[in-house]
Amino acid sequence: MSSDQLLDVVRHLPDQVRDIAVVAADIGGLPDVSNVTQVVIFGVGGGRVAGDMVEAISEIRGNVPIIATGGHCPSWVSASTLAIAISRSGNTQATITAAREARAAGAQVIGLTSGGKLAELCAEWEVAVVRIDTDSGPAAALGVTIVPALVLLERLGFVTGMSQTISSTADQLEARLQQVADEEPILRLVEVLPGRVAIISAAGAIGKHAARRWVQEIDRVGGVASVRRRLPTGEVDVATGVRLAEATAEGAALILLRHDYEPEGLDGGVALLHEHFDEIHTIIARGDTPLAQLLDLVLMADVVAAMLANRADT
Repeated sequence: MSSDQLLDVVRHLPDQVRDIAVVAADIGGLPDVSNVTQVVIFGVGGGRVAGDMVEAISEIRGNVPIIATGGHCPSWVSASTLAIAISRSGNTQATITAAREARAAGAQVIGLTSGGKLAELCAEWEVAVVRIDTDSGPAAALGVTIVPALVLLERLGFVTGMSQTISSTADQLEARLQQVADEEPILRLVEVLPGRVAIISAAGAIGKHAARRWVQEIDRVGGVASVRRRLPTGEVDVATGVRLAEATAEGAALILLRHDYEPEGLDGGVALLHEHFDEIHTIIARGDTPLAQLLDLVLMADVVAAMLANRADT
């Protein structure tokens, strides 16, 4: 996908979030979950990222354990488990195998897919499936997998407040996109990153998954070598990043992702970063909910990556 195509897809993220929420709200045939006490989410690649992010949001808004396990079906899956299988293509073998194993263990299963073998299995098992868009780009792809999972979990009573959250998130992302091209922190970041190593640091579940996204997009699309480092708790945690900066001809630029759902007691770690790095760029998540702030940080990763790619092309 070219940088221009990526930016075009990113611009459609708010509408795709709204559209897939409506689709998920209308899906019939949801299972009886009166005996369900835990939820497992299967998915690898993009499905794993989506599962991890749903898990992160559910830590804050969920009322049962909701755990993303990648392509693995845990031994504790049973008739008291709801399994959500995410595969954009529908043919991801690890996800299909995990869904089969969960079904054999007596779990209720729901599919999120565009079709393929997973959709066939859902039809065979007569279970609900949400059809997702295979043409959506990076940030949008996350939107069309995270959002329906959260809508379904709310409909089944496992998380709260998602419908209003999703609506306000789409509005917030739309407003953010109208402003981002003129935001000084973003423009400055795009200016200084070429030739340097980007070190992405963040805290908490939302920060961790957003930082992964930044590393992936800046490296793969933006062409800037990137690594993720946790927010330091002491000098040892800072040392690796410092050595990396010293070993790179142009040095490193540290990108600090901040959000409202961080654990307490981070001031010392932030202070350590400022002691050891001259180039720190702080990106502050916008929005009033965990979903809004998570997708806001993800959106900024895609925007920065596309702008870096555009810069390299000119």
